[in-house]
Formats: sequence, C-alpha cells, structure tokens
Amino acid sequence: MMPESLQTIEAAARPTSLGARLLNLFVSPALVFDEVTVAPPRAVNWLVPTLLVGLSGLAVLGSTTSPEQTAAAIQQLLDAGTITQDQAASLTLHWQNVSGLALCLGAFIGTFWSAFVLWFIGHVFLKCRFGFIKALEVAGLTATILVLGTVVTGLLVAALGDASARPALSLLLFKLAPDSPIRVAFGVLDCFHLWTTGVLTVGLSRLTGVSLKEAAFWVFGYWVGVRITLILLA
Repeated sequence: MMPESLQTIEAAARPTSLGARLLNLFVSPALVFDEVTVAPPRAVNWLVPTLLVGLSGLAVLGSTTSPEQTAAAIQQLLDAGTITQDQAASLTLHWQNVSGLALCLGAFIGTFWSAFVLWFIGHVFLKCRFGFIKALEVAGLTATILVLGTVVTGLLVAALGDASARPALSLLLFKLAPDSPIRVAFGVLDCFHLWTTGVLTVGLSRLTGVSLKEAAFWVFGYWVGVRITLILLA
C-alpha cells in the first residue's frame, strides 16, 4: 500500500481538533487536507478561519490606515461623483465602522472566491469531481496563513511608522513615496499571498489526486495572471 494511502486512512481514523488542524496547516498542510477530503463536511473548517481573518484585520485596521489615506480615498470618491458632499461628511465620520464591515465582508468573499477558483479548476481543467464544500474547507483552512500575514503587517507598520508597509517586495523600495507606482506594483507581490497560493496548490492536489506539479501549474498560473492585472491597474 502506498504511504499516502496509509496517511489518508490514518487521518480518517484519528480526526484531529480544529485547533490542531489550524496549527498543522503551517507545518504539514498535506496531512490536514488528507483528513479534510475523507471526513464529513465541517462548517468550522472554513467559518472559524475566515472569522479569524476578519478579526485580525479589525485589530490592525487603525494602525494600517492613516487619516491622510482615509481623506484621500473619500476625496477620490467625491471627485468621481460616486458620493455627494453630505455622504462624504457622513463617511468621514463613520469611516472606521464602514471599513471594518467591508473588511469582514471581504474576508468571507475572499474565502468563497478562493474555493470557487479551486472548484472551477478541478471541474473544468482537471476533469475531477469533488464538492464545493470541500473546496471551501480547503480555502478556509488556508486562510489561517492570512491571519499571520495580518499580524506581521501590523508589526511592520508599528516598527517602520508607515501605514503602507507590507510584507512584500515593496519593502525593498521603502524610501520611495507610498503612492509611487513602482512601490505600489511591488506591493502586490506579498509573500503571505504567495505562501497561501502554495498551500492552495497542495489542497487542490489532494482534492483532485493530481500531482503537485500539475496543480501548481493551474493555481500559480491564476495567481500570476491576477498579479499582472493588479500591477497593470496600479
């Protein structure tokens, strides 16, 4: 019997706790996903990590958003005619609440979108059949990495005194202005997003049974395409 099959059977026979799965994801995501693929659907696998992403974002929201950035963003909306002067005044007053709501909503949208991408690649390109809920569990558990990324971002902002500091290649261009097109473009290449993409590759491989190389071709191909688009828009 193949070693991977033995690991899958062992994972199914001895299910781990949610806390253990979240911690094991950082050291052995393959074993975590082996358990997920054979176990009954568990909503906590995607719900709890997604909530943690939102809560961690709220915790560092104040340190990563300066009043100048807030004013500039509202002014852009005002100049574009998206909002009126009265709405701008109200948005300025309630910016923290609106930002927090948008951040939490974005965490859930991000998890569901990542799950959809995995499900779409698996069904359309790899011709494999698995439930969307399984892709959602893989995407949700992987989002735990983003919690660490958010904490690191907050620490970078506190250490450097720059609200635009990110754990990305933009750190190499720290002396440039935060709104510099080059620095913004390099900021798209976030190391935690790259790490997340690698773990999603492992998840897709486990869900479909294809090799890591084949799964990486599709997942990283999507990642590169999105980053190129973001850089061009920057």
